[in-house]
Amino acid sequence: MERRLDHAPNPPAAPPCAGRCPAAAAKDPTPCEGPADAATLVDRHGREIAGCVHHCARLLAGLEGARVHPFVLPAHALDIYSRASELPPFAWEVGR
Repeated sequence: MERRLDHAPNPPAAPPCAGRCPAAAAKDPTPCEGPADAATLVDRHGREIAGCVHHCARLLAGLEGARVHPFVLPAHALDIYSRASELPPFAWEVGR
């Protein structure tokens, strides 16, 4: 019989950048835009990371062989690809 806990024994781990989506790089000072799970990126090794549209675009610009997950809403995917195409890799390092 499975035992159910109504509360977690330990608090959940904080995201990499507290208050920001998992796709936000630690050194990227820009705030999230929209839901923190609006999209998911898949790198060339098959690893996935969810994030807001803004940070997914910024991350995609610097990930060789990465793509937007096929189940992401088409409008979000197009927005991510469009934004990423205009950004240099690691845009936050050059002040963008």
